[in-house]
Amino acid sequence: MSSHTQESKAEKRSTIYTEAMEVFQHAADLIGLDNRVRMELEEPDYEHIFYVTVKLHTRLVPLPKEETAKFTDLGDSELLPDGLEPLLDGSYVFKRRALIGANVQMRDGVLRLKNKGLHKVIPGRPETYKAYRVQHNQARGPYKGGIRYHQDVSLDLFKILAAEMTWKTAIADVPLGGAKGGIKIDPRSLSSEELEALTLRYMYKLKPLVGPNLDIPAPDVGTDASIMGLMLRQYTDGEREHHSLRGVVTGKDTRIGGSEGRVKATGQGLAYTVQEWFLDRGTTPAGSTFILQGFGNVGSNAAEILSGMGSKLLAVNDAGGTIYNPNGIDVADLTEYVYNNPSNLRRTIAGYPKAQVIPKSDFFAIPCDIVLPCALNGEITGPVAETLKCKLVAEGANGPTTPDGDRVLAARGIELIPDIIANAGGVTVSYYEWIQNKRMEHWSELEVNQRLEQAIKSNYRIIRDIARNTPRRTATHNSMRYAIGKVVDMRTAAMVLALKRIEAHYQLEGFSQ
Repeated sequence: MSSHTQESKAEKRSTIYTEAMEVFQHAADLIGLDNRVRMELEEPDYEHIFYVTVKLHTRLVPLPKEETAKFTDLGDSELLPDGLEPLLDGSYVFKRRALIGANVQMRDGVLRLKNKGLHKVIPGRPETYKAYRVQHNQARGPYKGGIRYHQDVSLDLFKILAAEMTWKTAIADVPLGGAKGGIKIDPRSLSSEELEALTLRYMYKLKPLVGPNLDIPAPDVGTDASIMGLMLRQYTDGEREHHSLRGVVTGKDTRIGGSEGRVKATGQGLAYTVQEWFLDRGTTPAGSTFILQGFGNVGSNAAEILSGMGSKLLAVNDAGGTIYNPNGIDVADLTEYVYNNPSNLRRTIAGYPKAQVIPKSDFFAIPCDIVLPCALNGEITGPVAETLKCKLVAEGANGPTTPDGDRVLAARGIELIPDIIANAGGVTVSYYEWIQNKRMEHWSELEVNQRLEQAIKSNYRIIRDIARNTPRRTATHNSMRYAIGKVVDMRTAAMVLALKRIEAHYQLEGFSQ
């Protein structure tokens, strides 16, 4: 073997993607996955990298303190009402119409905003951003996966997330494949008009790669229903039968073809798996306690639903800080503070007055029954797992536990509900939305949640049976064809279920030549 080949293999082993695929490789070995199928699944079908440009508007950026001395004589400048949009960094973005009133005092591009201090005018300019779409596998149906706007994305990360969508759609038993994509950008650094322009340009370039029967994006970190609405408009604009194309994206507002229950779906599915975990022990979540990392869509809705089941929220950590109240945190009140407080531009729990501030280093060590990691990947490392004082980790985020973290949890006897079943509620209801769009129907939230509960709990029970090696056929599920004759951990069991369902398509359909 040449030194170059040895080096290439070493590099391949060290990537975050190959590390994330360790569970896949282990499960594939356990079930004797056909080598041709394994090779089809080891790498994505397509990896698209491209660039999008957008014209940034003129900004007013706070003047550094060391430069303020020579502008002390500047008076206040008058700006038209609602002419500026504030950003998190203290900057202001000019909106499209005329902004500056008659009384303006500016020197060297610096002006003073009344009650806001000195700011430097940064003229509008075009900016380029790196964009991605990774399409992992479509053996079971069209590619399916979210759009992420985040400053820390990479090709390897999107490969991991796209593969997880392949496993997740198979576990949810919906006829879809796996994909993921997005833009390397902090969306909070853009104004609403700039974000709209960026989204429209992204979909303009993405249009040849997606479609309601080809690849179906959805919201993810940094995106939401409004972003999906913009993508829908850009994709269908000018199309003759645009209503038939509604299913090109899911996670839309219900008024433009979105599904009832979609906003809460991921958190709802997470709560269903936790409820099932308690039921298996002859009890309910009532009287239990939990801590939550991430108070976005998934975390806030899961917290609301679990608190409604009688579980008490003790602490929350997000990008802004960590809060703790041993007597419990009122989820509805915290939600109001985060999402309906006009002064809370960052939409963070930081500053919430009814809980004490604690260091993040103390967060995972809080004694509780359940830990819900609902933020970003890689948070529960080996050292973090050593500090946990809980009975259950239920993964609302994608990949929140590292392989080292998994090993520590197993050694300590802390049980796990893996992400590919715990947060499968979102893609499950996305499938329901897609079906409703195809049929031009609109289901009630009750119907959606009934379907979701049956799907999540049935597949959770199959995974549990695989893990325990107790194959059975009941009125709610059938795990007979999936057990592998030995006891395995829950993450491996979930992967076994996914791979067996995907392999069946290759076995029955063969390979195109």
